[in-house]
Amino acid sequence: MADDTDVLIKFYEEDWQQARQAEDQRTAITNITLVIVPTLIGFVSQKGFDINALPLTVLLIILGIYGAITSHKLYERHRYFSDRAGYWRNQISKFHPRLEIDRIRSEAAAQHTKHFRRAEKLRLYSLWLSLHLLVVVAGLILTTAIFI
Repeated sequence: MADDTDVLIKFYEEDWQQARQAEDQRTAITNITLVIVPTLIGFVSQKGFDINALPLTVLLIILGIYGAITSHKLYERHRYFSDRAGYWRNQISKFHPRLEIDRIRSEAAAQHTKHFRRAEKLRLYSLWLSLHLLVVVAGLILTTAIFI
């Protein structure tokens, strides 16, 4: 039984590491966006709202769309690997019922919900995605300002 558990733990660790990597990559993409966007907006304001600034505003739109799509895909990858890790954890729980892994997780979740009921309704994924979509909106507003 111990050998089986060791194998399951290895698979669990591997999938959880992959889930973390997807989150780290999403963080990196967002950080890059947060560095580039203010720089582009600064260049647009320096050039003024004329046709010469159009490539910069279009770049903002493209950067926001790319960030949103990438964020969505990395969220999908995170969910895939964390769901798989959950299956490995459930199997370990079946091999070792006396550890009461499911009960401990349920109690921890209930305690967390008690303290963060409202915050739990807000999905972190939505915040990541909103940030990139705001970049698209900023690019559209600046592009519109050029043509007005």
